[in-house]
Amino acid sequence: MFQSLAIQHFRGFGKLALEGIGRVNLVVGKNNTGKTSLLEAITLLADPGTLKSLPGLFRANAGSVGERFYRWLPRDGAIDGETVLSATVPGTDPRQVLLTRTQQIKPGWPGDLQHAESTGTLHIWRSKNLDPLDLHAVSVQHQGPDAMVDAFAEAVRSPEDEAQMVSLLSAVDPRIRTVRLDAVKSKPFVVVDVGLSERVPLSQAGQGIYRLVAIFSELLGHKPKICFIDEIENGIHYSALPKVWAGIAEVAARLDIQVFATTHSWECLLAAHEVFAARDTYDFRVLQLYRLGETISGRVLDQAHIEAAIAGEIELR
Repeated sequence: MFQSLAIQHFRGFGKLALEGIGRVNLVVGKNNTGKTSLLEAITLLADPGTLKSLPGLFRANAGSVGERFYRWLPRDGAIDGETVLSATVPGTDPRQVLLTRTQQIKPGWPGDLQHAESTGTLHIWRSKNLDPLDLHAVSVQHQGPDAMVDAFAEAVRSPEDEAQMVSLLSAVDPRIRTVRLDAVKSKPFVVVDVGLSERVPLSQAGQGIYRLVAIFSELLGHKPKICFIDEIENGIHYSALPKVWAGIAEVAARLDIQVFATTHSWECLLAAHEVFAARDTYDFRVLQLYRLGETISGRVLDQAHIEAAIAGEIELR
């Protein structure tokens, strides 16, 4: 897992250092404090080869991505070679990524780097010992029944994955015994056994369980090491958030996934804290971004800091 991050002259960040990052991290902050930019920096640190797919990962982009997107990855006014991303992972050498507008290493540029990817207008360099990490951005859009069937079928192709799906869901809701595909007039749909006389369609099992099956299907299907969930509360009633967070906590621990999610919701933050506080290990951190004048700064809050902020009603969103 990433334990610390350092960002220099990337998008709106001048210099940002975050220490003590956890397994599950909730990124909070007002609009225009760099939450999405932070996810993009983590993406490039995990796998510099994602540079070409980055424009559509977290943002809506159209037209010339060179002018509308890549031009703005280095901070406005930054000298070429100043845009540096770094991360530490326990037991490995530090990871480092450099973004430049030229394809030649210049004296004074940091580290022992090798060229990784180009877009035509931007080049990315990485430390030579940087092994790419599989990552996946979970869709925040509500999946319709047909899309859910495809994702679910991909996730439970093996008996092990099917057992893992049921085990994860039953850990969150003990009523759940099985989850499988059914069909009426050859049209498949997902059904859940919750102890009633018949299995019920997933859409009737509750909003929290529906969203969990969607998230678990994506994670079991892709098996990433890093998972992004932008605006995690999107489309979820606050009463279902504890169940969603309980599922995320379970899947992150069992599948060894590091999660970075964003939110604007106080109820979402409270639900996450309460879920992790009830677990044996508090593997949850809040990454708070905020502006000080024209500078974006940030800090990592652990359990004690989160509890103090909640008790003092200190704004964290």
